[in-house]
Amino acid sequence: MRLQKINLLLGLTILLLATTASATTILRMDLPQLVNKADSIVQGRVDEVYVQWDAERKLAFTYISVNVGDPMKGERRRSVLIKQVGGKVGALSVNVAGMPKFAKGEEVLVFLKDQQDGTFMVLGMNQGKYEITADYAVSNVSGIEVVNPKTGRIESPAFVERLPLETLKSRIRELVK
Repeated sequence: MRLQKINLLLGLTILLLATTASATTILRMDLPQLVNKADSIVQGRVDEVYVQWDAERKLAFTYISVNVGDPMKGERRRSVLIKQVGGKVGALSVNVAGMPKFAKGEEVLVFLKDQQDGTFMVLGMNQGKYEITADYAVSNVSGIEVVNPKTGRIESPAFVERLPLETLKSRIRELVK
């Protein structure tokens, strides 16, 4: 009986530690890297956000439709469809730490990678999304750990960058050339 209690406590401790881990580790990307690796860079308005269950993969996927106002790199399109792992379907909620969040009506500037299935993913997780607010571009990098390619060390950046929208767009256009 005592051994069962110890095993139960050990199991609960391991479960608790496993469920509190909430960071995703990815390669840190600066603006030139985001621009270079992106297949498409667009500024636009989020028209729709919805979640679908993929029975084959046994995963929830969130789809974000963005009405493109300013295509800065890639094929000119009226809209792009972003697909990312996670979302809430019924009682099931799948969240990936560091995945960008989108809201209907939100103005965004996003760096996208073509997934070759008619959808895109945001490059560098939340490093590749800027929310547009009052003529400012705001990047909220949190929930991820990044590997600094210069030092090889893992860092937890958790920062908010806010700069004038036109300044960011000018820098992007210079780098696209």
